[in-house]
Amino acid sequence: MKSQATKLRPQGRTVHKAKHTAPLTRLVVLDALRTWVLPTVTIALSFVVFVIYNVGLVDDAFAVTAVGIAVLATVLFFGLRSFLAHELESAILPMLVGFAVLWAAASLYPFYRTVNPGTPVFSTELSHNGPPVTVPLHGQSGRYSVIVEGRFLPAEGRTNRTAAYSIALGHDGTTDRVIQGAFSQTWGTERIGAGRRSSLVPTMHQTTQVHETIDNPEARDLTLQLTELSPGVRDSVIIRIYGESVPQWALIVLGVLALAGAIVIDARRPKGANDGLMTTMTVAAFVGIAIFRVSSPATPGFPQLAIAALMGTLAGALGGSVLWRLARPLKKHLVGRQ
Repeated sequence: MKSQATKLRPQGRTVHKAKHTAPLTRLVVLDALRTWVLPTVTIALSFVVFVIYNVGLVDDAFAVTAVGIAVLATVLFFGLRSFLAHELESAILPMLVGFAVLWAAASLYPFYRTVNPGTPVFSTELSHNGPPVTVPLHGQSGRYSVIVEGRFLPAEGRTNRTAAYSIALGHDGTTDRVIQGAFSQTWGTERIGAGRRSSLVPTMHQTTQVHETIDNPEARDLTLQLTELSPGVRDSVIIRIYGESVPQWALIVLGVLALAGAIVIDARRPKGANDGLMTTMTVAAFVGIAIFRVSSPATPGFPQLAIAALMGTLAGALGGSVLWRLARPLKKHLVGRQ
């Protein structure tokens, strides 16, 4: 009997130890999820995407989209993670989920459409001094994005070149507006390698696509005519026109609702947590997206993404704090109702 009791003791210690280990493991996992896991994954993903982009395995649109979406998801995470450190009320969880969906729709969709405009509703090639080309818009009013693409002719040597163009936009034989722009081709040098084995190699940077917008509130068919084109490029330009799947006013309303939701979320934030954090981050994200959308290149890339992120951060630090101070009485009102 004594030997049997001795054999049973280690099993009891094992069960007791397992009961203590399970809650500890759960706490470690939850703490990792609300602190370092998502930021680390974002940094690693951005680094991998940037590397494979530089070796030419993915195109600009995919790389910029992946990094931008990862950054926006991290912004949302940091704005809400303080709630994960406290026990949530039954009414808070649905509110957080609903706000996260609203915020994602208001930020991710306009960012994605800026880099990936979709299928053009109309495309054509305009010849210099050729006849006007009619753009059949089928009675659909709204704002349209226009991509003008030119092609430089081969040239000897490494000379910087620019080529200007003018396109007459009109309807029914009249000109309503003249669209003007320029393509550019510049040469520079880039250092390859490191130390004594490094060398300078010539590199060419060119802008052959220009982004324009057309407002057509009357839903009428338009005409395009290439009236001027500088020498040095082919005697025609390619036109691609994209429609808005979601009207701009709807995106503005969605952004205002998301900003209002951020103020409410901050008002319900646990006491002692970062006041106005979600409001500040929302202002920063939306300002950055707005700057990114009005970038001059037809397809914004990493330089435009970096500039938009920097400007958005500055705007969020200033505008977000001011907005939260104006909305701070809402927190006292909500706390008083609890």
